[in-house]
Amino acid sequence: MSISSADAPAALARRLLHYVRPRQLQLVVRMAELGAMQKAAADLGMSQPSATEALNRVEALLDLTLFDRHARGVRLTPEGALLLPALKRALAAIDLLAGDAARIAGGASGLVRIAGIAAASTAVAAPALPALCAAQPALWIDYREIEAADIAALLHERAADLVLCRASVQVPDGHRFTPLRPDRIGLYCGSGHPLARLRRPTLERCARETWLLPPEGSPPHAAFAALCERLGSSPAVARVSTRTMALSVALVCELGLLYVGLGSHMDRFVASGRLHRLPIDVPGAPAPIGCLHPQPPASEAAATVLAHLVRWGGGEGQAAGAGAL
Repeated sequence: MSISSADAPAALARRLLHYVRPRQLQLVVRMAELGAMQKAAADLGMSQPSATEALNRVEALLDLTLFDRHARGVRLTPEGALLLPALKRALAAIDLLAGDAARIAGGASGLVRIAGIAAASTAVAAPALPALCAAQPALWIDYREIEAADIAALLHERAADLVLCRASVQVPDGHRFTPLRPDRIGLYCGSGHPLARLRRPTLERCARETWLLPPEGSPPHAAFAALCERLGSSPAVARVSTRTMALSVALVCELGLLYVGLGSHMDRFVASGRLHRLPIDVPGAPAPIGCLHPQPPASEAAATVLAHLVRWGGGEGQAAGAGAL
């Protein structure tokens, strides 16, 4: 069943669409996860003969051997291992189709998938999206938080309509980055800290306190190193490190620590009265936060969300950014 023509991918796609069944793809994925056909078949409610026939059909359609059999089960061949991510994406696409169909049947007028880094979740999504949801109740918005390292794969797989991230991201062809909110690094303490009561605390006074180290490799960590260089020495630091913002804030408040952080992360805690931003000039200028999107947007619904974010960024977003400076 070898396919050798120049139209091989299209021909194989037609063959798969005509003959393959999602349950057969599920079997392959579960066999890879469980390492045994019998376990995978039982998990999917299939008999052993049906599972064997299903695997044979998939391998014949692909003209590839996906598994090597051994005494204790099966293991993926190199070819099977290369195809496994695509098989998982195919099944995920079916789940996505089912979810979208159910939401549309339930009255959704549009579907928009938004992915955002942690800073964008707190600095843009949290303050900007509730008003949109109130104004567009029939619009279905799916938001998930991601790492910056995930952005390229998301765009390649078209798994997000809009990506909230920093301007430093690499913008692929056919996409545009729209800035929404500036950011800045500041020095923070708990609202009950003695330094919070001083009108003009100096960096030298702050250096006598214990600090929480920002995550290594982050802009605040570089800013902390620059402050140490300005002081000519390093202040005492707590013997704990974390990238979890909730824990960082708890440590700062409960242990009376100082912390160099991003306004996009810390402003909500200042606004709630839990933290205080000290009037100390901190070096470093992180890239603005904004929206990475196809140009034109992927759908009318995505264009609606983008327009809302742009309006927010030109008003409340810029005001919030200015307040963080």
